[in-house]
Amino acid sequence: MEDKKKELEQKYFLYQFLKEQLDNMSRQAEAMQAAILETQATINALDEMNKGGNHGALIPLGAGTFVHGKVDDTDKIMIAIGADIVVKESREKAGDMLGQRLKDMEGSYTKILKDMGSITAQIQGILPEIENLAGEMNYSGKSK
Repeated sequence: MEDKKKELEQKYFLYQFLKEQLDNMSRQAEAMQAAILETQATINALDEMNKGGNHGALIPLGAGTFVHGKVDDTDKIMIAIGADIVVKESREKAGDMLGQRLKDMEGSYTKILKDMGSITAQIQGILPEIENLAGEMNYSGKSK
């Protein structure tokens, strides 16, 4: 009886651990999906700039406040490369950099989804074991 109790506790601990991992990965996947959508929108905006004409923009002032503005120079794009470093690149080069970022993020997103599927399968495998052990403990506890 004591062995079954210990096994149940271990399996339940594993279940809780896997559930927490799955929740964390779910939040990560949501953030990754938002970043993918933002990058796709930025690539689309750069493509629109290639069409010429006047380029209006919403310029952020902070705290969710914006002003309408006009973008005069669309040939040079300021792009963040990490560690709070921003470089000036041609529109084409910036588009290429964003395209590579998008490809990398989509690969990471696919991996997260695959890992989430694996963890979900582990959880689904362990739940019946927990239920069986709990049922056996309840049954043997009632017969005494």
